[in-house]
Amino acid sequence: MSKDPIQAIEQLTKEIHDHIERQGRNVFKRYPLTFALLATFGVSAVVSGFKGFVDEIDILRDNPLALFVLGVVILLFTGSLYKRLNK
Repeated sequence: MSKDPIQAIEQLTKEIHDHIERQGRNVFKRYPLTFALLATFGVSAVVSGFKGFVDEIDILRDNPLALFVLGVVILLFTGSLYKRLNK
């Protein structure tokens, strides 16, 4: 595979997005409340699941400062990774 795997995933994601946008535009316009509620439920489910996952890790449950520091470190890492990949 000579192509960068991240670039290949991005291209595939773009193609899927474009296809869904062409096919689903009418459905989203006809049922905006339904899709808004489904999206809200999806985000809430992910947040709740992540909270449950974090609660299972003793050091993060018992030490909120460690969780905060870990979150900041991850955000700094992803920000610097984004800058490097965006060049």
